[in-house]
Amino acid sequence: MSRPVPGRLRPPASLIRLPLSAAPWLAAGYLASYPLVGGALFAVSTAAVVSGVVLSQFTVTLPLIIGSVWVIRSCAQVERGRAVLVDQPIPYRYSEVTEAGLPAHLATRCTDPAFARDCAYLVLLFPPLLILDLFALIVWLVSLGCVTLPLWYWAVEVSGGPAGPDGALSWVHTLPGALALALVALVLLPFAARLLMAAARLHLTVAQAVLRPPRDPLAQAKGVLEGPGPFSTVPGGRHAGTSTEPTENGETHEPNTGRVS
Repeated sequence: MSRPVPGRLRPPASLIRLPLSAAPWLAAGYLASYPLVGGALFAVSTAAVVSGVVLSQFTVTLPLIIGSVWVIRSCAQVERGRAVLVDQPIPYRYSEVTEAGLPAHLATRCTDPAFARDCAYLVLLFPPLLILDLFALIVWLVSLGCVTLPLWYWAVEVSGGPAGPDGALSWVHTLPGALALALVALVLLPFAARLLMAAARLHLTVAQAVLRPPRDPLAQAKGVLEGPGPFSTVPGGRHAGTSTEPTENGETHEPNTGRVS
């Protein structure tokens, strides 16, 4: 079953109107902020993980290890909140500490599956997500640059290469050539916008899959047990159905069972 498209990344019905809608620009903002924000979170999280591994060799540094865990969790919270650029903030759930003392606190924090997923997203998934975002952004920016080329083609100075004065692409530095390239880029711009939005949705899907709490496979069964009905576990819950009128000796009988109540 496919995930629903986030409301802010929902494309308009017409492909031609796509570059003029807000969706690709929101996607561009979401992707463009990742190299800066994600890069800073990657550096901080990597330093926290390395320092936590080193400090774990010394018992007296338990408070510092807990501080490293807190830093990683804070970085993950920043990334969850960044999703608001294109969708709702990503929910989270961490294990609660039920025992007193620093060792129990550290054991609960470090063995929490949510903490492991935070580390995986912030450290391990940063390189592939960065490549994905930069590729989509470069395609989008090059398309926009070619569309606006007639406005600034005269300011481009190239001394050599294919686009130089004697190169095969020297016609780009003329007004007719700039207009022709802009027309081609204008036709391809909606497809660049679709690529940009697809990259943003993929990035968001990965972030949601890793950073949000996993779904409880028994959630539906628990809802049935907690709700009213014959299988309800709520104290004082009554069985479905109505009893018959009391008999002469004050007893009542459940319909279709004959059970005395």
